[in-house]
Amino acid sequence: MDARDAQHPEQPLGGEWLYRKGELVLGPVPGAKLLDKLYAGDINGQTEVALVGGDFERITQVDALRVHLAKAEAKWRVDALERRVHDRARRQRNVRLTLLAAVALVVAGAAGAVARYMAVHGTFDAARVEEAAIAVEPPVIRLAKARRKQQDEMLDYPMDKGGRRPPATGTRATGTGGRSTGGAQEDTDDVSIEAKFDRGSIQSVIAQRQRSLYPCFADEAKRSPGLAERIPIEFVIGNDGQVKKLWVDNPRFAEGVLQECLMKELQRWPFRPYEGQQATVGLSFTIGRGAG
Repeated sequence: MDARDAQHPEQPLGGEWLYRKGELVLGPVPGAKLLDKLYAGDINGQTEVALVGGDFERITQVDALRVHLAKAEAKWRVDALERRVHDRARRQRNVRLTLLAAVALVVAGAAGAVARYMAVHGTFDAARVEEAAIAVEPPVIRLAKARRKQQDEMLDYPMDKGGRRPPATGTRATGTGGRSTGGAQEDTDDVSIEAKFDRGSIQSVIAQRQRSLYPCFADEAKRSPGLAERIPIEFVIGNDGQVKKLWVDNPRFAEGVLQECLMKELQRWPFRPYEGQQATVGLSFTIGRGAG
């Protein structure tokens, strides 16, 4: 028995064999090699074979090959199952790799966005430092009055001899009409007029949302290095709860990017709708020196 016969010790197959594939007659091959081809699936039960000098018959009709054919068919089924398991594992592995690649792309994109933000705006620590240099005074809430006209939207801030604005004294700067009124007094006077808005609700919204205005001032500070200003603002809350008008009571910022940024953010504030006289809110922000 040679090495090939040792592979199939139960039913060794001797002799020299021919086999057909289509119109081709191949061989002769030793019986052991013929069995190797059968177990490997190169030939099957419908393949015609013949001992050299004999007649061709299908393997299913050759007594010496029937046991081997049954074992080979069992092996084919096991091999097919293993291939399916292997293919499924490969597909799952490919899915995992695809997901990992997608996550890596998302992380890379987020990292790039953070890098771009830091390149343009500086570090997040720097943003906190900028916000720390912004302070806001308690709000003044009162009834709206027809006290502003087109020529009154730019308030006159007197300068001292050195070209500096004097510090705030609690009195509002006058407009072209020459009016000057103390904030506390105005608030007291307004109480005598019927008011249907809820001051407590307005103050609650302001307390929750006033820091949302800080980025507008921080961006202005970036555009104007060394900025140190007191910037009062006043806005009207419409009866539908939405901010309708905004004045920046500082001639340097009465119009432009800062005013637009503040108005855009104020219109997001969720004030409650109300009836009757409209309310105005005054807020004063200090940027740079003196803030904190």
